[in-house]
Amino acid sequence: MKMRDIEQVNHLIGELNGMNTLIGHTDSADPADCELFIKLPGDSSIRMSNEGAASTHYQGFSASPDFLRRLQQLAVEELNTRRQAIIAELAALGVDAE
Repeated sequence: MKMRDIEQVNHLIGELNGMNTLIGHTDSADPADCELFIKLPGDSSIRMSNEGAASTHYQGFSASPDFLRRLQQLAVEELNTRRQAIIAELAALGVDAE
């Protein structure tokens, strides 16, 4: 293994550890703490959350608990996809990350 490969492995292991932490936090979060923010030009942005509070910079809408739960699940799935990609990169370098 070349020195740059070792540096890459160390970087990927750091990313993997960070991703595992993010997945844990996201999975254990209360769905009511999740929100969807759609960034639009000017003051047209939209925030969908448990509170539904608006500000001068975005419109706020109350989201159902089911929507927020599904949003949380999608976030965990997305983070897991990234985690699997990191594991695949490590495998390509000959590292068994499982």
